[in-house]
Amino acid sequence: AVVSTQSTGLKEMKREYKKVSIDKIQDLQDDLQDMMEDANEIQEIMGQQYGMPDVDDAELEAELDALGDTMFDDDMSYLDEASEVPTTIPGSSGREEPAASQLDEFGLPALS
Repeated sequence: AVVSTQSTGLKEMKREYKKVSIDKIQDLQDDLQDMMEDANEIQEIMGQQYGMPDVDDAELEAELDALGDTMFDDDMSYLDEASEVPTTIPGSSGREEPAASQLDEFGLPALS
């Protein structure tokens, strides 16, 4: 049974490979390669720097670290207002929440 299945599979593969055109596959691969080369050339052109000096990564990292150290030294009293949490939910009547014993297992008001 195994040999018969392998024989049938081999015949099918041979029949399918006769339909494949190696030249068409090669042409497709060549076209894809050309497209990739064009894309790389465009990337290179778009990545050019104009009038920008070359910057050392270590120097840039040190400058960023220095900025980070002084960033929070300024007066941040404007954030004090943000820490004031409202006591009621906007749009609510301001009534108190039901007691825990009046809530169901999902934390919703229990139905009577």
